[in-house]
Amino acid sequence: MTNNGYELDWDSSIEQDEQQYTLVPEGDYDFVVDHIERTYVGNESEKYAGAKMATVYMNVQVPGQEAVSIRENFILHSNFAWKIGSLLVSVGLKRKGEAISGNYWSKLPGTRGRCKVVQNASKKNPDQKYNDISAFYAPNDKKDGGGNKWAI
Repeated sequence: MTNNGYELDWDSSIEQDEQQYTLVPEGDYDFVVDHIERTYVGNESEKYAGAKMATVYMNVQVPGQEAVSIRENFILHSNFAWKIGSLLVSVGLKRKGEAISGNYWSKLPGTRGRCKVVQNASKKNPDQKYNDISAFYAPNDKKDGGGNKWAI
């Protein structure tokens, strides 16, 4: 599991002066949904400011090292229903081509899937890269080279 850290006290000793960040090599990986935060899109987005958003934290299983936490935002808007649907299909909560309703968000923690991780440049600092999930694979999808090893 990833290290989720710990709470500091007002007078705790601080040694770090930079954020610890692990850049994952681009490729296809298994993941486990750790937790979800229900939030809203900030004012930096003119079109979707104030819209409901789910931030999903996934522990990506990188071979030969500890799992890496990757955060992915899902804006609750019809323009992004495809992205939510692809996550739900990947973890087995939705079947391709069928509708889903109800509180599927609460069922996500602990589910497993497979995704494609890419490295994107930061808009503010193009020299800085971050992990991004560009695709979620369905359990029987062969686009990931047939490496569907997760159990759903």
